[in-house]
Amino acid sequence: MSLQKRKENFRYPSKLLRYVVAVTGEDKCLRVFSVSEDGGLIQISERYMPKRPCTIALTTDGDIILSGDKFGDVYALPLILSDDYARPKKGSTSVKPVLPSASPLTVHTKKNLVALKQQLLQSSKCPQEKDPLTFECQLLLGHVSMLTDLAFVSLARDSSMSGARSYILTADRDEHIRVSRGPPQTQVIESYCLGHTEFISKICIPPSQPTILISGGGDEFLLAWDWRNGQLLQKIALSTQDLPKGKIAVRGIWAIPLSKSPGASEGKRSVILVALEGSPWLACYILEVNGEMRAQLPTQLSGNVLNVTAVGDSGTIVVSVDGLHEDGCTKTWRDGLSSHQTFLQLFDAKEQQNTVILEPLSNSAIDNINRGGTADCFESTGEDSSIQLRKSISESLYNIGNLRKRVDEEQKIDPCFNPSGEKVERPPVWVMRQAGRYLPEYHEVKDGRDFFTCCRSPEIASTLTIQPIERYSGLIDAAIIFSDILVIPQAMGMTVEMIEKKGPSFPAPLRTPDDGQYEEVMQRQVDVKTELAYVYEAITLTRHKLKGRVPLIGFCGAPWTLLCYMVEGGGSKTFNQAKTWILSYPDETKALLQKITDVCVEHLALQAAAGAQMVQVFDSWAGQLSHASFQSFALPYLRQISRNLPKRLTEMQLESVPMTVFAKGASYALDELCDSGYDVVSIDWLHDPAEAKRIAGGRVTLQGNADPGVLCEERAAITAVVEKMVEGFWADRKGWIANLGHAGITPAVNPDDLKFFFEEIHRITS
Repeated sequence: MSLQKRKENFRYPSKLLRYVVAVTGEDKCLRVFSVSEDGGLIQISERYMPKRPCTIALTTDGDIILSGDKFGDVYALPLILSDDYARPKKGSTSVKPVLPSASPLTVHTKKNLVALKQQLLQSSKCPQEKDPLTFECQLLLGHVSMLTDLAFVSLARDSSMSGARSYILTADRDEHIRVSRGPPQTQVIESYCLGHTEFISKICIPPSQPTILISGGGDEFLLAWDWRNGQLLQKIALSTQDLPKGKIAVRGIWAIPLSKSPGASEGKRSVILVALEGSPWLACYILEVNGEMRAQLPTQLSGNVLNVTAVGDSGTIVVSVDGLHEDGCTKTWRDGLSSHQTFLQLFDAKEQQNTVILEPLSNSAIDNINRGGTADCFESTGEDSSIQLRKSISESLYNIGNLRKRVDEEQKIDPCFNPSGEKVERPPVWVMRQAGRYLPEYHEVKDGRDFFTCCRSPEIASTLTIQPIERYSGLIDAAIIFSDILVIPQAMGMTVEMIEKKGPSFPAPLRTPDDGQYEEVMQRQVDVKTELAYVYEAITLTRHKLKGRVPLIGFCGAPWTLLCYMVEGGGSKTFNQAKTWILSYPDETKALLQKITDVCVEHLALQAAAGAQMVQVFDSWAGQLSHASFQSFALPYLRQISRNLPKRLTEMQLESVPMTVFAKGASYALDELCDSGYDVVSIDWLHDPAEAKRIAGGRVTLQGNADPGVLCEERAAITAVVEKMVEGFWADRKGWIANLGHAGITPAVNPDDLKFFFEEIHRITS
């Protein structure tokens, strides 16, 4: 239900009228009522929609109703019917096949893909003529996903352009939020699904800050977005008020104007109200001018909250409450329904001493509505009919939780990338440096640019990341962001160059703790978020482009490996400088390792915040250490990362992500690595698969371990390597991610031979 009050000082036209727009799902009808001064409703129109509406919104001028149905279609209808509208007659228009508005690019689950194919098949058949709609109505958008909510926003253009640009944002059951330009010409321009793990049921755009979107659904948190850039701004924990775990469903999110109080900051602020299904509590937040949401004390109402609407811009709200069910219940009814029940409550949102309170107000029209009660609705029905009626009402009022998917519905188009060690149909597969110099399309995009220039361009890095996903569509199960482990030394103030056909080079490496540069590095306050912002922008952009096809992996270099580069000045065959540091300057070495570790943790956390769904730590030079040195200068810092990253993500109000460690050449430390706190341990080709599986003992998932050199051999050799891995890793059909046993594909590899490697893994493990 949407309540609209039109006054001259509002943004709506000056007609001094009040309207209620109501939707009834049972008959798919959208009705418009005028509201009398005593609260009476006078119906002025009814329109029966083609499909059951599930959400409505009004355009900024208040003249157009946007109606979305559960099948994904969005219609535009005038609020007030036009007297001169010419209704089409039956047979007045030719019958043409109606193609679905959705396409495979907007479908993200196997179930919805099947639905789209059925719609395409049906549209190819000879259509039967249907009675035309008898009212003015325009179809704007169509999706296959089950639409749950929509919002309309109009943004002013820049000073060089006149007018405003309007957008429609839609949310669906599959955790997607789509941004569409229009109306009148409406098209999807972007979509993202970067934070919700359950369905999205409600979205809200505060009028005071129209570039912010707040979304909620089946998760125990809200997400605040800069929706124009797809950037996650804040994750806000919800107070569940004793609701059972796994039953959370956001019923509504509403933005209420907050009048400026003495001493408050300049600018427009809003009160954000949130209701959970089956709860009498109304959660309250202040949306500050800087976009931060600050939690306030919740308000308990006389019944479960059903809906909220603002009356004007003064902070007055009307709350619809459930006067039939017990507080906190969706099925248990109250005893003895009286003739006087509370269905509406009126409040004034006020700020007192930097705290928002909802002050109850009285109103004669609302009192008249509450005085009516519902007792007479059940007087003329028998006991059986009364029970059936109550059940029907309960199901009608409380159905948002039904959006929660069953386990068998979570079928992604691509096989599940599962690092948890559970049994899967086949092992996931991806390879290190799968986006790289062996691909012709890589060189086309790179176009002679410096390597780090490509890393610093989010658009180029994103394009390079996705190239192998598109080339090997359906064969690989993850993307890894195009970046480099040496961005961390750069962020720490050191100059790093990538020399063609030579590799990384440090013009001024660290020589001794007394050379002056060491002290500069140690004293430098590293602003990781600013220094490496291009990495996080590339990750977010890539998640948008992937559209859920495969998960995205972020990464960093391990502290020991990064220290090797920083003191050697590049790659090395002997690592004399690195070994001199650990032998001659052990304390300074450990201090530098600790500094690097802290930066690594922050870098990985920010990658996860940007959208990385898994992270990997590359310790490429671990094999240069003895077992004893590895235990002193490598393993403790790897363990710090695995221990501190989840803590940092918790501080950022983010979920933990799976972590992988790859210590190349450290076969002596496999048992210790399996207990180092990582979910996945990647191993090189020197390990025997069966022996590695035995040592791991189910503690972690193993990843690897084909020798990348085999990709330059005959295909029979590739098949033999895959068979050896499958025999050793896959006997129990769990706990293995197929990959290479070294950090990279060499430029000499033929892309078709890599494709054959992928195909053999699919064939032999199927």
